[in-house]
Amino acid sequence: MLKTERLTLRAFSDADNAAFRVLAGDVEVARMTSDIPHPIDARQAEQWLKPVAGELRYALEHDRRLIGGAGTFLRDCGAGELGFWLGSAWWGQGFATEAARAVLAHAVVNGSYAGFSSSHFDDNPASRRVLDKLGFEAAGTGQIWSLARSASVEAHWVWLSREKAAMLYGHDAGSQIAPARSRWRALTSRLVRTN
Repeated sequence: MLKTERLTLRAFSDADNAAFRVLAGDVEVARMTSDIPHPIDARQAEQWLKPVAGELRYALEHDRRLIGGAGTFLRDCGAGELGFWLGSAWWGQGFATEAARAVLAHAVVNGSYAGFSSSHFDDNPASRRVLDKLGFEAAGTGQIWSLARSASVEAHWVWLSREKAAMLYGHDAGSQIAPARSRWRALTSRLVRTN
């Protein structure tokens, strides 16, 4: 469990199913993610709420109410992929930035990630602003499949080096940076065309 000024970040549970379906069932929320289907039923929500190997996923609570999610999963290249989403009632209030900062700080201190990657759809400038505030830098563009849209969508890939994350979030950068960054670039070069 992590705490920020306004949020509690905790593990998702089966008890979150109904609230998750209300929040993620909003097409405007689901369409900005790659992995939330629309419409979503109880069985799909149950599967989504269960973390997979290499994934650290947090439920975001504000005033003891589920408002979204954030987390990382370990990519084959050794980077941590950052993801986040919020129910639309909480957009534009800084909650995504606050939650993602907590996730990154925890990952820098407690994980062995070589850096962090993330992405946002071309029509999601709000996520781009969050990633900019977090210190991510442009890495290229490409297509990402969106379950809610049932289509590939133009997306922007971003990268935050371990050195920069350590500077921003107060931890020694470690020694695994360059090899993993090279692996990440090799992996994404097949999917991404550089700006």
